[in-house]
Amino acid sequence: MFPFTRPPLLPGWIGCAPQGGHTALALVQPAATGGRPAVRWAVHEAWDGPASALRRLRGPHALARHRRVALLERGQYLCQSMDAPAEVGRADWAAAVRWQLKDSVDFAVDTAAIDVLAVPSGASYRPQPQLIAVAAAEQHVRPLITGAHDAGLPWSAVDVAETALRNLALLVQPEGRALALLHCQPSHATLVVTYAGELLSTRQMDLAAEQFVASDEAVRQRAFDHAGLELQRTLDGIERAYGQVTLAQLLITPMPGVAELAAHLGPLLYVPVAPLDLAEALDWTAVPELAADAAALNRVLLAIGAALRDD
Repeated sequence: MFPFTRPPLLPGWIGCAPQGGHTALALVQPAATGGRPAVRWAVHEAWDGPASALRRLRGPHALARHRRVALLERGQYLCQSMDAPAEVGRADWAAAVRWQLKDSVDFAVDTAAIDVLAVPSGASYRPQPQLIAVAAAEQHVRPLITGAHDAGLPWSAVDVAETALRNLALLVQPEGRALALLHCQPSHATLVVTYAGELLSTRQMDLAAEQFVASDEAVRQRAFDHAGLELQRTLDGIERAYGQVTLAQLLITPMPGVAELAAHLGPLLYVPVAPLDLAEALDWTAVPELAADAAALNRVLLAIGAALRDD
């Protein structure tokens, strides 16, 4: 009998970003020499749990032919900035911070998934190295992993929205300076600040994308004012905490009304504000209609960011 062999994996990653009853999926393939990463397809589909959704989507999107990365949903994990453990090597940071997080989370840390992201050295005046700890309860991580295994499509990695946004920010990161990136979704917004190829700071905010394009002018104005106040406070705090770093600008990811929001925030903040333009950072040849549709791009942007990984 001839032995059964699996076909080799094709280049690129498929990012999967569930949120409630829907998920975004996107395939991004790495850049050729001198080129740009290419978005091959991106979709927004119903999500009724990992096992059933992945079985349904497996054929239409050839999920088995590429590495796959899933993002945890908002509320399923915690990001917390803290001092790196003293006299502990980088490889042991995750184990050391597990018990430091005990009083910061409402789930059992002994069974939680814990990882750490090193903050670039030299960003802060503090002598102790800094890190961002990411913690997720077993009750949220295990169903995501076991469901994918049951569907025959195990994840190659599990990630969070903040690192997906970091990957996008690095496409336009200015040399030697920090960059703030704001991504607004229907229920909330996520702000990340990147520097030297890594996350410097993160924050989730109570800012809903739909409010910035509401038909009621009073609702829009309140949303603009709230965004300005929250970002002023946040960026001022980041400047105090990481005074060794110069923040170049704040970019806002594509969404309806992004130009109006940027214009409102510009005079309020001490850094330039502009919409994020990914036209030259990614190859959109396969999906030109997506690059031109701010609402559709907003829905799948985290999946694209998650898929921006090296093979």
